[in-house]
Amino acid sequence: MYFEGRRDKAFKLLEVFLKKKIEKYDSQRNFDYGKGDYRFVSTLSPYISHGVITEKEILKKVILSPNYSHKFIQEVFWRVYWKGWLENRNIVWKNFIKFIEKFNRDKFPDKYLYNNALTGNTNIDPYNKWVTDLIETGYLHNHTRMWFASIWIHYMGLPWQLGAKFFLENLLDADPASNTLSWRWVAGLQTKGKKYIATEKNINIFTNQKFQGFTLPKMKDIILEDEVLNDNTMTYKSNINFKTDSALFIFENNIYPELLYDKINTFKCVFLIRFKVNNFKLSNNVLHFKDNLIKDFIKNVKEKGTKINFIFLPEDERKIIKILKENRIRNIVHSYLTVGNEKDIFNGFKEKSLQLLNIQEVLDSFFVEAWRYSKKGFFKFKKEIPLLIDKFIKNN
Repeated sequence: MYFEGRRDKAFKLLEVFLKKKIEKYDSQRNFDYGKGDYRFVSTLSPYISHGVITEKEILKKVILSPNYSHKFIQEVFWRVYWKGWLENRNIVWKNFIKFIEKFNRDKFPDKYLYNNALTGNTNIDPYNKWVTDLIETGYLHNHTRMWFASIWIHYMGLPWQLGAKFFLENLLDADPASNTLSWRWVAGLQTKGKKYIATEKNINIFTNQKFQGFTLPKMKDIILEDEVLNDNTMTYKSNINFKTDSALFIFENNIYPELLYDKINTFKCVFLIRFKVNNFKLSNNVLHFKDNLIKDFIKNVKEKGTKINFIFLPEDERKIIKILKENRIRNIVHSYLTVGNEKDIFNGFKEKSLQLLNIQEVLDSFFVEAWRYSKKGFFKFKKEIPLLIDKFIKNN
């Protein structure tokens, strides 16, 4: 199995990338060589999305590499930017969830078209192959994701939200920000007046003529929703100041919180929290990957002598309260939860059951500063990258 659910695998992949791949990354990164052949990309995204390795940790290694790649650094910062953009405008996520909830109630009117798209039973050969690859491996090359989304939206006329849902359920690296905003960008929502259109020529070039002779159907006329986007306020702390009667909450999408993991033994109670999301059905590949990451985490914390309380939300809410009361916990510390299903579920629990407790939500100052620049387009954000590198990567 290529994507193993272990922390050491993430750092091994980074080491291999820096030694053998990064030198040709700029010129070769857009080529998709097929399932399992990831010769010039890092494949670190499944580990980043689960907090096994952070963008900051990767950047520190990259700038020390003799084969320095400005393009790769920029791609890492795209992830940081996407997260910040959605944190500043979480109404986009809320609207996406409203659409999915409505779909789950009412279903899509053209069930035949939708089911064929989900199963790869179309007249578009490369698309069918990508569906199979995604279901079998839980991964697609980034360029392929753009083609996939473009065909889904512009050639099949399916709602972008349903495509984003399909990716969230099947990708090992499913990230609410990168996924949602990338689908919006392909549709033409993220950058007004600009949409991404896949072509036979581009697909043939960057798949080395693997699908030569296929044709794309006539493009559909799609109607995009009108929206008003207002900035929202984020709350967090970039420093840790906790008392001895504190509990640490660790979440399945941030298993090794950078500012907290090394202090895990200083907490009176430690909870590992997983989430059951009703609107999405995660694939067996995704669930298996998460299970293995958690098993590896347990092994690593056992070496520290730490006892872990395992929790599933929302069903284990009473169990958390019981343990907190038994241990007379008054303070809770957890890493900042970015916009997504996990945050929605946890916030519901927090508002209902944790109102009387002191809660510190901790966020690395690197992200605090980066997200301040994430309110506009990426090219404005890009101007701040040298400053962020100097302040938080080189001198930290």
